[in-house]
Amino acid sequence: MNRPHIAGLPIFPLYAIDPEILYGAVDGQKFAAAHPTIKARYSRKYFGTGTGVVGYSLLANHVPLETLLIGANEHESQYLFDICYRNSTEIRPTVITGDMHSVNKANFAILDWFGMQAAPRFTSLQAQLPHLFCAGDISRYAAFLLPPVGQIDRCLIAAELGTIDRIVATLALKETSQATLVHKLCSLSSQNRTRKAIFEYDKLVRSLYTLGYIRSPKLQRDIHRSQNRIEAYHQLRSAIAQVAGLKELIGSTELDIFLTNQCGRLLALVIIAYNSILLSAVLDRHHAAGDEAAITRLQKISPVTWQSILFLGRYLFHGPRQPIDLDAVLATANPL
Repeated sequence: MNRPHIAGLPIFPLYAIDPEILYGAVDGQKFAAAHPTIKARYSRKYFGTGTGVVGYSLLANHVPLETLLIGANEHESQYLFDICYRNSTEIRPTVITGDMHSVNKANFAILDWFGMQAAPRFTSLQAQLPHLFCAGDISRYAAFLLPPVGQIDRCLIAAELGTIDRIVATLALKETSQATLVHKLCSLSSQNRTRKAIFEYDKLVRSLYTLGYIRSPKLQRDIHRSQNRIEAYHQLRSAIAQVAGLKELIGSTELDIFLTNQCGRLLALVIIAYNSILLSAVLDRHHAAGDEAAITRLQKISPVTWQSILFLGRYLFHGPRQPIDLDAVLATANPL
């Protein structure tokens, strides 16, 4: 069951938070490492005396599009563009939500270069006011309710445009990763013109987003819903990982834990696909009956549920395959 198949199901469009925008959500989930590896690091808060890694995931309309493993000591924001650009599916979100761990001094700029928008869920609007900047003379905004704290150096951005274009091309050709780029920028002098220009452009994009976020309760709700979905997916991944007793990734090498993480995502994807197929069949029935009230209620049912799945059991994937009788399954289900 592949991801384009899920996107083609009748139920998939109903999960859209906004009919004109496809929201994607990123977040990291901590997993203990069964054996020490290079990437597994200590974190007393999450792993006690053991080591672990972070499964960083990209989700859109309940579908886990991509995942990668990073060290528990690394900042998630350094991999935001990488996980979005590595997404090879037909589901291409344009607005990427995240928590405050998705924010750094370059992410707004980098995603904007590639036609995407960083949309973090701010935990405190008051804390974002010191990050508001203007493009014109700052004295013009003295009487404003939310005055900017500084002026963006547009001349510096224009002067460094050639260098910025080369950085964009390098990222687009995958000759370097965002994590490598951020490390290099941070290693440069604070007076480096390219570094300052990128950070100035980031201030511009971030200021526009922050003002829109403050002014739009709908945008705040949409971003909150998007983040709730990836948190629900993490609960499913946690349930899958704990079937053997512990929330950990097994394997003695980097490749082993990579495969374990991907297998967990595959199982979660199969469960979500199975639920989406059943919900699509129910949706078709209600469309045929013209029951708009039931369709509205159906939109509120998440496919990220596993109460009906028996994780501890014996499953055979060989021999004669009998197609799933959807009518028989739905006949035993409670009507909406």
